[in-house]
Amino acid sequence: MKYDEFDIEDFLNDEFFIQWVKHPGDETDHFWIKWVAEHPEKIQLIQKARQIILFVDYKDKSFLSDKAYTDLYENIVQKSEEPESGKGTRFHWSSWHKVAAILLVVFSSFYCIRYFVTSEQHPSSPSPGIIVKCNPAGQKSSFKLPDGTVVILNASSKLEYPEDFSSETRELSLSGEAFFCVKEDKSRPFIIHTDQDEVRVLGTTFNVSNHQNQLAIALVEGSLALKEASGKETTIRPKELLVKDAYGQLRSSIYDPVEVLGWKDKTLVFKDDSFLQLVDKLERWYGVKISAEMELDSLWSYSGIYQDKSLEYVLDGISIASEFTYKIDQKNITITNPKQQ
Repeated sequence: MKYDEFDIEDFLNDEFFIQWVKHPGDETDHFWIKWVAEHPEKIQLIQKARQIILFVDYKDKSFLSDKAYTDLYENIVQKSEEPESGKGTRFHWSSWHKVAAILLVVFSSFYCIRYFVTSEQHPSSPSPGIIVKCNPAGQKSSFKLPDGTVVILNASSKLEYPEDFSSETRELSLSGEAFFCVKEDKSRPFIIHTDQDEVRVLGTTFNVSNHQNQLAIALVEGSLALKEASGKETTIRPKELLVKDAYGQLRSSIYDPVEVLGWKDKTLVFKDDSFLQLVDKLERWYGVKISAEMELDSLWSYSGIYQDKSLEYVLDGISIASEFTYKIDQKNITITNPKQQ
């Protein structure tokens, strides 16, 4: 069968197509980009198939684990195993099984990004749905909130917000890092909940990082305030970076836009970073795990700027400057110092 005769089930079972989706390369890119250009009527079908295959990579993050999940699959499988007239029962990977696989993936991905909670104030009526955007290490995303606010969510980050904001406030929760361009609405303050604090906004552009027990807020324009659990509020001015460390201490300074905001433009920045800071950035940026087999000078640090570069390119730059060698084994990186070998 030719590709122009494929339906979604055929694409989900085609090894060459799956290889392109999961591990794109020069050969597969050349073929599929050219093929899609010649068959524009198949674009929507290709997009749906790609989304399902990509969800398979993260199916372990699914929140759907209740009885309905297994019942759905068992009912479909039972249907496919019903014997035909005059024939014994045989188990086939039939279209029913393909449909089952698609449904399970779609349902699991649905529950991964959206779930429902019960309102404590009004237990008799369901509360609005809560949408959860999760980015694993090595992945960034951008999207709009219900009010039109634009969000760029960094890797290793999660944002939770309601399907529809209330008439009084716009509240959401952030774990990790995100850049916000908030749509102005003076009647409804925009509130971001972090671990224990709140960032209150009316309409502005800013960056929030909430990693490793440290909260950092960089204001581009507009005005906002940090409200701590104690009730204390600190106003942040444009071009100012406010940092709250693990001990609750606040410090502010003028920030370098490339260093603080460059991540949203695919710019990876190291500025006098310690080795632990460097490893943390690389692991989150590229979705890898790094181990080190060497001794380091206590004063070791590294600075460098990389614009949309591959992991190998960045590691080459670090190794040349710091006399390191490295080995890549899929998602595992080992860094060594040849002088120690």
